[in-house]
Amino acid sequence: MFVLVTFFSEASTSETVTPFRIVLGQYIGFTAIVTISLIGFGASFLLPTEPIRFMGLLPLLLGVWKLFDLLLPTTTAEPQISNIAGIRSTLKVSIITLMNGGDNIGTYVPLFSQTHKAEIVVYVVIYYILLGVWCLVAFLVMREKHILSLVRRYTRVVIPFLYIGLGLYIIIQSSCYPWSIQHIDDSVSAHPGKIIMSIVTTFLLSTCIGAMLWFKLRKKAAQPVPEVPLEGNPSPTLMHTIDGSHAS
Repeated sequence: MFVLVTFFSEASTSETVTPFRIVLGQYIGFTAIVTISLIGFGASFLLPTEPIRFMGLLPLLLGVWKLFDLLLPTTTAEPQISNIAGIRSTLKVSIITLMNGGDNIGTYVPLFSQTHKAEIVVYVVIYYILLGVWCLVAFLVMREKHILSLVRRYTRVVIPFLYIGLGLYIIIQSSCYPWSIQHIDDSVSAHPGKIIMSIVTTFLLSTCIGAMLWFKLRKKAAQPVPEVPLEGNPSPTLMHTIDGSHAS
């Protein structure tokens, strides 16, 4: 529900993230979860699901990007809504849905292994129906007038922190770091798993955040400075108007 509320909050002020694309992205992401679960079931549990949760770093970085948009605003021409922008927003929803559903993969694989083919179909159909119900509930919640008014007023400030919180939630609630640390410690006698994962994570986040900050600062510096007429000197537009009136 937290993920859906985040998406629908953004949809209240975005022209590319629409309720339809949110629902479509949710179903695409859930379909990917079911597909991976079936592959894991067919591979006799040889497919590790823990690394998928490392993708929780993506919504965290997306939140940092939107935070830079808030702190370093740029005046750009309003972009036209294109099919590419719509596809990107749908893929964003589906990817985050897949990342947040990493634990579901670990649940579905043993569940599918204990059921017959017909029962698997029933489970999947029920899950699809429940997903639609969750989307409808989140949509109706965000349609409440007092909630919608607050969302439209504060969404630009809140959305970056929602994405950052979502990324942290995915990482903290998952077993991706303990799983990686355990594998490193089992391979090296010195047990440097925590140190290696700390260094890798710090380097990765610092590099990505630094690159985003550099891009934002470069984009802001490249903006043309608007011409402000000096005191006592009329602007070129005003001079043109005066010249036209004298000519007439």
